[in-house]
Amino acid sequence: MRAVVVETPGELEQLKLTQNVEMPTVGENDVLVRIAYAGLNFMEVLIRRGDYLRNPKYPLILGSEASGIVEQVGANVKDFKPGDRVAVLSGDRGCYAEYVCVDETHVVPIPAEMELRTAAAYPLQVLTAWGILFASARIREGDWVLVHACAGGVGLALVQMARIAGCQVIGTTSSEDKAALAREMGCHHVINYTQQDFGREVRKIVPEGVNIICDSVGKVNVIGNLRSIANFGLIVVFGYASGEPKYDEKLLWGRSCGITMNGLYHLVPHRTEFNRAVRETTQWILEGRLNLHIGQEYDLADVQEAHRQLEGRQSQGKLLLRINSELK
Repeated sequence: MRAVVVETPGELEQLKLTQNVEMPTVGENDVLVRIAYAGLNFMEVLIRRGDYLRNPKYPLILGSEASGIVEQVGANVKDFKPGDRVAVLSGDRGCYAEYVCVDETHVVPIPAEMELRTAAAYPLQVLTAWGILFASARIREGDWVLVHACAGGVGLALVQMARIAGCQVIGTTSSEDKAALAREMGCHHVINYTQQDFGREVRKIVPEGVNIICDSVGKVNVIGNLRSIANFGLIVVFGYASGEPKYDEKLLWGRSCGITMNGLYHLVPHRTEFNRAVRETTQWILEGRLNLHIGQEYDLADVQEAHRQLEGRQSQGKLLLRINSELK
């Protein structure tokens, strides 16, 4: 099969399209999926560069999420069969390829009304956003929510879900184009952090501070987050694009606020909550309340350019790789 292989960590040239990669082996609890589209995520930039918190073994196939058609199932798999349309969570590797094999608990059925193109933008970012707001933060109607990188894939999902929950939403981004997109998706207030101190601007909008901060940026946001958070508020960290954040406990105590980390793969084993997340978010998409904004698509051979856009923060919404896009 064709796949994008990273032999050793490094720059864009480490993304190598390889033609004759060995097919994955299907275990008794596994589902083999022929991939239509793969989603791109900043986590994959970190893995490619060797900057990821966990230390993966190289060489590896990048890719964390995809959509496609079930090709084969293991002997113990009961909920999926060949021909099913699905979305896939593959951990931190495997989806920049024509096929991926994952445990059945990491496979999500896709309704007939949802295109596979849309489904590729769904599993990692949408379910991550749900977990941040409803599992970690347990948001309530009327809360003020600050979303960093609000025009990215997770950011746009956070904005829309917070609105669905009846919250007031402030977003930060780096350009007017991105700000316009965030407003279009329902963000009440957008701050351009390249021109304004977001911590001070937040306090102008809501003097008592925000209840929840959703932060995938990390290190450079620490001071601004502490300025922005309300007493008894919660900072949810789910990424570190600018480096690992370090919060002084004394400063957190000064706000009586908390900080937590959120990772989607802690939600997956909690099947009641995970199934609720899938059920609610799928329904919101079908109802048109949750719009998965797809920014650009790239052929698998153009993966270096896709990473260039993602790494340079030039993208809006979700980026996809077309792999077997003829699949329906």
